[in-house]
Amino acid sequence: MTDDYSPIENKVTASGIVRLDLQEYCPIVSFADFDIRPYLYEELIIMEKSFRTAMDAVNWGDYSGKAVSVRCSVDAIIPQWVYMLVAAKLKPYAMSVIFGTEKEHQIKLWEKSVENADLSFYYNKKVAFKASEQIPDALYICATNLLAGKVATLMYGEPGLPKVIRKY
Repeated sequence: MTDDYSPIENKVTASGIVRLDLQEYCPIVSFADFDIRPYLYEELIIMEKSFRTAMDAVNWGDYSGKAVSVRCSVDAIIPQWVYMLVAAKLKPYAMSVIFGTEKEHQIKLWEKSVENADLSFYYNKKVAFKASEQIPDALYICATNLLAGKVATLMYGEPGLPKVIRKY
């Protein structure tokens, strides 16, 4: 009896494909919403004097360290200076202030996290982005823009059976 045992080859490892999980770049932040609606006169317009008085009464410290999304939840014409005033009041406290929804804010911060990441490890390699419904489509575009032309092959899905997007 001969011992013809040979180890099983892991084809995924042998392929040289490295996986990039964009979930790892998701910022861990506390979000808050600042809605202009309660400060409108009859949910229609801004009355400057009462609005400025109301803004002076807001406890801006409640937004300390948070990612604040400024918006108006009703269909009203809001002068641009209103958003500027709110942003100026939030700036000393909030870690980030944008116009839009919490989801839009999260995507912007996530994109910034990916853009600031050192992705040089992936250069000249076969890269497969991990597929996940929790990752917004915008992140795949952001990361593709950053890595296109810098990786040998750009792929999507699991390393065992990825979809080839482009070979460079």
